[in-house]
Amino acid sequence: MRHPAPVFFVTLGLILCSSVFARVGETQEEFERRLLQPSVGKFVPREKNPDPAKEEELLRQQPFNDVRAHFPVGTKERKYWKSAVPNMLSSENGWRLHVFFQDNCSVLEAYLRVGDTINEFEIRNILRASQGTSEWRKIEPDTLEAKASAIGCDYQLADGSLRARLVGNWLMVYSAKLDSYVKEQIRLIEENRARNMDERTRNQLLSAPGSTAGF
Repeated sequence: MRHPAPVFFVTLGLILCSSVFARVGETQEEFERRLLQPSVGKFVPREKNPDPAKEEELLRQQPFNDVRAHFPVGTKERKYWKSAVPNMLSSENGWRLHVFFQDNCSVLEAYLRVGDTINEFEIRNILRASQGTSEWRKIEPDTLEAKASAIGCDYQLADGSLRARLVGNWLMVYSAKLDSYVKEQIRLIEENRARNMDERTRNQLLSAPGSTAGF
């Protein structure tokens, strides 16, 4: 499902609504101090689905699932819930957040809209919360910038520090440095795989005469 690209404008209402969203780069303490309020948000317990098939499907739907194995050693994932209903901790209408912290600072924040479909105004507010003094711009598919991303990139700050990706009802906002790190890890793995394949081919070439002698 394609969502309309956000048009970035500021109104008093949008600024007020964005005040409880996370900000990539802040510490875990700063993030939790704002989010974990009685009528705002809470922790999501670490529970594994007893049905392996459903657990696998849930993991597959997470847009960061394929790249998380390449995150830096020591990266920690925390799960939260934020209500979408003002002044009430609704458990049905809100956001499921997966936040990855490296050295106690958030490097990737994934927002899953629950109870409704994510809309362009919510996308604007979440992106604006992390933009600082820079501005977001849309990154078109098949451009060099899009292809340079290992995590996937639909938006990027003009200063190049953060990127964002929209996947269905998920919105990910993450550090460009994390993206570069992941891309390098994938490059090294592919390089090693190619080296092993070349070595295997050489060994097969050398063993073929003896293997087929006498035919």
